[in-house]
Amino acid sequence: MNRNSLINKIRIKSTFDRKTAEWVFDTVFEVIKKSILKKKILQIDEFGIFEVEHRDMKTVADPGKRAEILLPPKDKLRFKPSGEFIKMLKD
Repeated sequence: MNRNSLINKIRIKSTFDRKTAEWVFDTVFEVIKKSILKKKILQIDEFGIFEVEHRDMKTVADPGKRAEILLPPKDKLRFKPSGEFIKMLKD
C-alpha cells in the first residue's frame, strides 16, 4: 500500500474530499515524524512502538582486504509491534 492508497482509504471511510484527506494524511505523518525526531520514541496503543536506537561506532573485519573497517555511529529506527497487533496478524 502506498500514500495514494492510504489517502483513498481515508476519503472512503470519511466524508472528506481528496484535498482534505491528503491534508489529514500529511498532518498525521508530520506529527509522527516530529515526535520521533524530538522524543526518540513514539508509542501508539494497539499498534506498537517506534524507537530511535543509537548504535555506537564499531570495528568490523573486511576479509577481502584483511583489514579492519570502522563503522561510524548512527541512529536506527526500530519498530516493535504491540501484542494486540501481533494477534491480529496471526488471525
